[in-house]
Amino acid sequence: MGGFDRLFHPRGVAIVGASPDVTRGGGQPVHALLAHGYTGRVYPVNPKYDAIGGVRCYRTLREIDGPCDLAVIALSAAAVIDAVRDCAERGIHFAVIYGGGFREAGAEGRACEAKLLETARAGGVRFIGPNCLGLVNMTDRVYAAFGSMTRPPLLPAGHVSMVYQSGGFGQTLALRCAAAGAGLRYLVASGNETDITALELIAHYLDDPETHIVVSYIEGVNDGRALMELGRKAAALGKPLLLWKGGRGEQGLKAAASHTASMTGRYDIYRAALRQAGIIELRDIDELGDLVQIFGVGRLPRGPRVAVMGGSGGSAIVFADAADEVGLKLPPLAAGTIERIRPLAPGVVSASNPFDFAAGFLNDANARNFAAAVDLVLADENIEQLAVMLATVQGKQALNGARALAAAAARTEKPIYVFSSMQADTTGRAFDVLAHAGIPVLPSPTRVARAAAVAAAYARAQERVAQLPAFESTGRPGIQTERRTLWDEAEAKTLLRSYGIPVTQDTMVELPLRALPRGITYPCVVKVLSRDLPHKTDAGGVALGLPDAGALEEAIPRIVAAVSSRVPGVKLSRVLVSEMVSDATEVIVGAINDEVFGPVVLLGLGGTLAEVMRDVTYRVAPFGVETARSMIAELRGSALFDGVRGQAPRDVEALAEVVSRVSALAWERRGRLVELDINPLFVRARGAGVVVADALATVTES
Repeated sequence: MGGFDRLFHPRGVAIVGASPDVTRGGGQPVHALLAHGYTGRVYPVNPKYDAIGGVRCYRTLREIDGPCDLAVIALSAAAVIDAVRDCAERGIHFAVIYGGGFREAGAEGRACEAKLLETARAGGVRFIGPNCLGLVNMTDRVYAAFGSMTRPPLLPAGHVSMVYQSGGFGQTLALRCAAAGAGLRYLVASGNETDITALELIAHYLDDPETHIVVSYIEGVNDGRALMELGRKAAALGKPLLLWKGGRGEQGLKAAASHTASMTGRYDIYRAALRQAGIIELRDIDELGDLVQIFGVGRLPRGPRVAVMGGSGGSAIVFADAADEVGLKLPPLAAGTIERIRPLAPGVVSASNPFDFAAGFLNDANARNFAAAVDLVLADENIEQLAVMLATVQGKQALNGARALAAAAARTEKPIYVFSSMQADTTGRAFDVLAHAGIPVLPSPTRVARAAAVAAAYARAQERVAQLPAFESTGRPGIQTERRTLWDEAEAKTLLRSYGIPVTQDTMVELPLRALPRGITYPCVVKVLSRDLPHKTDAGGVALGLPDAGALEEAIPRIVAAVSSRVPGVKLSRVLVSEMVSDATEVIVGAINDEVFGPVVLLGLGGTLAEVMRDVTYRVAPFGVETARSMIAELRGSALFDGVRGQAPRDVEALAEVVSRVSALAWERRGRLVELDINPLFVRARGAGVVVADALATVTES
């Protein structure tokens, strides 16, 4: 065995600080290991006792005389380091450390935690924790844990593995999975993650052939690109990675100089990165239960086109409303399908989509016709999923419907979902029949629609993400130094030109003005240049639409005076004269060097109104034109690019090309580039390209 195999499948488990009291952290794992089916050796360690639970109790770890791969350390922080040292001497290479009192307890605790890690590394010991609930292997009944993780009701074994950075909430998620009928394999509450991290555990789960679904609750990671690479790997393996991100409310980056940074919150980046990597973001406990049912079947839809059948018109309407919100499509059934179904459903209320049967459609006389109708709908090439609204159907009719759907499921690869508001004891064996056939039963039409939409989106993402190159880790993603320099517009545009990004025709004019240079094209724009002035418009440092040289000569001293008045002490030695761009749509393109994900690119609508509109989307760099196109399509106002109120359609391809080039720039310059702000970028009519009208950059000093 290699990696973490002996952590999860130990031949023996030592409990340091063992107790006969099953209410204590040192007593619960002893009892659980002995009572719940663990077949390895159990070694209580405590010099106070000769035996615990009918097995010998050892004075020290060094006395253990049999195979032992894992130690549970249920001691105070002050005693943990010596226990880890004893593990190393005994040849025990894994430990679970419950106790708190480490970095969460202040400077002294941080020093103790650092010493703990140093001792473990020196002795070749890897550990979970500290400050954690522990680890459980439900398959082999390994309980290196305390609290609710060790107590009945025992959760069923299966193929869902979980890691969570909050023990209590993580157990809530585990219980929800079990309530949804999903069996569990590995559960780890990772605590402080001083040594073994959630990302390492997810990587192990992906390599484990018996783990089919991975669920994680995280509040933060140190290497976001490593998380994205796990998402890419999960997609390639066909193992859904479901992640709940805690701490979504954090807003913004502080002391931001650019529009890009001021519109970017940490959760914005997390959410975009998860989507980019094919990781399914969880936002609701019930959603988790629904998705483990659907993904546990292992049958994914080819797309979002769904047919709705049943005898509850209201339920179908509620489903259709939810479908609109989540991006599902309810296409019409093919004419041939409807023609063949009508004779099977006399008195049908609606023979379109949704397909609404009359009352009694599942009684003994009609059940065979319903089964034939289901087969016809599933055979329709317009349909990729089927949602059946059983609603309040119960008793024999529910069983008739379940049998018909189970038979249909055996003849198709298209997923089938059922809405039923009834309890299992009112439907005969219907729910058992459906479960055996791999047909999820959910308690509301809205939840069916949402889960079906997630399944369709994941199927598309799985295909897309599996083709991506690996997400290369930056090692230390964010730039840490505070020695930063703001480049002015001219300097930033020089950088952009070097990456083939079109910028306006500009002319530099020295101050004080003596004579205008030749070659200026009118109408024009004039702007002050200063590293101390990132937002020129706010300071009165911009004049637009100047028709001729006279207007320009008048505007230059005016904007200089305005800035000097509003920003006392600002140094102004130059102004920039640029071509005036008209008949174009304004967008913002930016990049920041995020401390977790490294270079991240932003695209948004609005130009000078970008912060008000907040119609933005993100991707982690680098990426290609196809990803850039998807960013454009995600914008709420993307219809603007199609041309509105007589305007010509915009050059979306040129925009996508520039966004992808910005991603390359951000990645290649990640060692120095802190922020880049292109605002506005003008998107001209199709075929006319794009042009950068203004830009600024923040870099670290070399």
